[in-house]
Amino acid sequence: MCDTIGFYQNGTAFFAKNSDRSANEPQVLRYFPPAVHSETTVQTTYVPVEQVRQTHGLLLSQPSWLWGGEMGVNDCGVCIGNEAVWTLGPYRKQGLTGMDMLRLALERSETARAAVDVLVELLERYGQGGNCGYDHAFYYDNSFLIMDRDALYVLETAGRHWVYRRSERAAISNRLSIGRDGDRYSDGRSRHFAARFADPVYTLFSGSGSRKAMNEAALEHAANAGDCIRALRQHAPAVKHPFQKGSVQSPCMHAGGLVGDQTTASLVVALDDQMRVYATGSSAPCLSLFKPVVFGGVQQPVFAPDDSDGLKYWYERERFLRGCIGKAIPNDYERERDALESEWMRDAERLTGDAYAALCCRAAGEERAFYARWSSITFPSLPVSAGFQRYWRAKNAVLEREMAAIAE
Repeated sequence: MCDTIGFYQNGTAFFAKNSDRSANEPQVLRYFPPAVHSETTVQTTYVPVEQVRQTHGLLLSQPSWLWGGEMGVNDCGVCIGNEAVWTLGPYRKQGLTGMDMLRLALERSETARAAVDVLVELLERYGQGGNCGYDHAFYYDNSFLIMDRDALYVLETAGRHWVYRRSERAAISNRLSIGRDGDRYSDGRSRHFAARFADPVYTLFSGSGSRKAMNEAALEHAANAGDCIRALRQHAPAVKHPFQKGSVQSPCMHAGGLVGDQTTASLVVALDDQMRVYATGSSAPCLSLFKPVVFGGVQQPVFAPDDSDGLKYWYERERFLRGCIGKAIPNDYERERDALESEWMRDAERLTGDAYAALCCRAAGEERAFYARWSSITFPSLPVSAGFQRYWRAKNAVLEREMAAIAE
């Protein structure tokens, strides 16, 4: 489950997304350089597709075991985020995952409009499907928010059916939302897409209604990258201590008890004549730091596709997060986090070239020092339920085994 927002303000395009996945699933920020291909096909997660001659460079937030990605931006400034949506199905056991389609569209598109066409063509030609669960079977259809410096589109799908709508501001979550107000429909008929295809039960219990409403409210006043980060960090009013109880109601999602997903990575992109990217490279945006990163480089928290240090980076920060389970986060922690981010964003907006790259290197070092300092501080404990404790004991036992395997 996920949440994505996009908007334009004073000549700048802003894109932001939280990726909500299985709590133990690492998600690594990877840079794929532009390439010329001689092969005729490319193997995605489950199915081969026809390869194109040349692909764009892209920054991709990628679940560790999948070919595709949850969110990303390419060298033309095209940004895409995808969402699981619950439809009447049935879901196919083989096909392109939404994350496969997202990567393929970023690789092959110079504009947001072209990316919409690529996604539609892939859907109609190959179909969507395949298990997308890291540690359990998980099937769904997909929606996408696609944008560049000039245009923003929401594309929703159900099987091979689709609809898209152009917007100036949009927030999408795990639900179909386009009715008769779409710009174009796969069957050429303007009828209520959501009413026709949405599964009402799964859509209701996904918590997406609450999350989408919170992000739509945030969009009303959003004006900069800092506002994007604050939107991604939102907790529902009923969530007083996010590490005390699992909840699907918040854009910043936390697992525990009956809730199996949490936000495992977050990304913000600002596009004007420059491209500025801020990423956590880790789970729990309320706990993590959004750092400026260089597009086109492999400096932490960005890694090369075959670099195992990407997994180690995610696991190291996850170890800190697991130490916060069942604890109250001190106000001083949040104040120091916010002060660091504000300084980085101020510098990022005025620096370019080598100076910007040096800022990104400095931010990575300051993040390490931040975690080292706070790791030595004991946070106040909170009362938690037995089910919450059992959930995290089981998850932590598996995570320790996975981290040990990477370290060998």
